[in-house]
Amino acid sequence: MLLILSLSLLAGATAHAAPPLTVAVYDFTGDADAASYGGKVTTLVTADLTSETNLVLVERAELTKALSEQAFGISGMVSSDAAAKIGQITGAKVLVAGQVIKTEGNHLIVVANIIGTETGRLFADKVEGSADNLMELTSNLSRKIAQTIREQTTNLIAAAQESSAERLERIIKNINGTNRPSVSINILFPRGKSRHSATAEGEFGVILLKAGFAVVDANSDRKPDVEITGVDDISAGPRQGGLFSFRAVIELKVQERRTGKIIAFDRQEGTATAAARAGADRTAQANAVDALAERVLPLLAK
Repeated sequence: MLLILSLSLLAGATAHAAPPLTVAVYDFTGDADAASYGGKVTTLVTADLTSETNLVLVERAELTKALSEQAFGISGMVSSDAAAKIGQITGAKVLVAGQVIKTEGNHLIVVANIIGTETGRLFADKVEGSADNLMELTSNLSRKIAQTIREQTTNLIAAAQESSAERLERIIKNINGTNRPSVSINILFPRGKSRHSATAEGEFGVILLKAGFAVVDANSDRKPDVEITGVDDISAGPRQGGLFSFRAVIELKVQERRTGKIIAFDRQEGTATAAARAGADRTAQANAVDALAERVLPLLAK
């Protein structure tokens, strides 16, 4: 019985154990006096971190290929923008880069920069000592790096985001009323007459249908009980490294067709950043629609 209980507890602990983090180690650079040590430090730190069970190291060949294809410069390796791009390309959550400085008397100072590719947060660790004890220095540095990653995980890694499926499930679950009127959706872009926002209308329509509402359009013989009209103002934001950013502001009016009664006026901003321009555009609009639907659907169901 004791053995079974022990195995059960072990299985439970394993099931809830945090997944390992993916780490990319870039070249440690050095000045003219320390240039010959950079490659050695990189190799030794990578080897040491590989033995950490909570870390998964990006293969050196994969990292080199990704960096060469993107034409990254050495000077940008510790910037948050470069780190974000490397994270997108390799899947690394943490980037480790560093410098080796040689002073008088064969004395080395090795500094490691630890950057969260999702958050842009930077932490640093340092060791120093004789170049004759390089393996001991890098071993100590690797332990410090691993410890920093463990202790600062919540700062280095972005909080897990709710998936669209999870959010949709929550929106539907929070609808308390049983009323399910038929609904039409007409969301336009502010510039250009009758230019519909297919993304906003489609996202809203999917949510309504899955929540049990009937969705009708202008070609339907059935007239809607409720009309949702609005404006979708989408604009590109500043580039963040190699990433695209977008901002969508959607304003809605929800009205009973037969009586003209206004059920709600609402406004929501949605933002998104992604490696693909189209992906950031769609996600920004979907984020705004999801938040609006979360507030509007319970009103329709009353």
